[in-house]
Amino acid sequence: MATLISDLKKFITVTEVNAGAAVSQSTWRKISGMINFIGHRTHQEKNFQVNGSYGMLQGLYPINAIDGLAFFEFDAEIFNVWVYGIVQGSSGITELDLKIKPKLSGTFTSIFSTTPKIAPSAAPDTFFEIGDVGTGITAPVLNGGVPYIVNKGDAIRLDLISAMVNAEHCGVVIHYRPR
Repeated sequence: MATLISDLKKFITVTEVNAGAAVSQSTWRKISGMINFIGHRTHQEKNFQVNGSYGMLQGLYPINAIDGLAFFEFDAEIFNVWVYGIVQGSSGITELDLKIKPKLSGTFTSIFSTTPKIAPSAAPDTFFEIGDVGTGITAPVLNGGVPYIVNKGDAIRLDLISAMVNAEHCGVVIHYRPR
């Protein structure tokens, strides 16, 4: 694989592109660095939220599509997943799962090889992402690693697999970009 030019936020000066000026290697490095800078940082987010007291729904799990479905309008790659829990419960574990289904296909499957989990020992207002390690959390691991590839027309949903007793407000945020 070829080595990428570093993401550089360097602007081109008027003198570099005046009439008659030759475009130098330095100018091309700035152009390609800025393109890579934009390409690596341009992305979209989808927030899946479980608002309110969800820990009182004992016995009803799993709850599929707890925040509805979202659809990808273009081929994309999920490059990060954040998870949060605002008020931790008194017992049990909150386990969340993102499941994806190709357009016109019959089944939803998890995007995770390790689903994110939050335990009562996690701090209030906790949030974490892929690769994090901390008390009372299990960080998500994407099936096949980062990035996770999705296609135009795929649907994604959040399933609440289990919940801590008396827990309130949790969710997942995915970050994705075109591929």
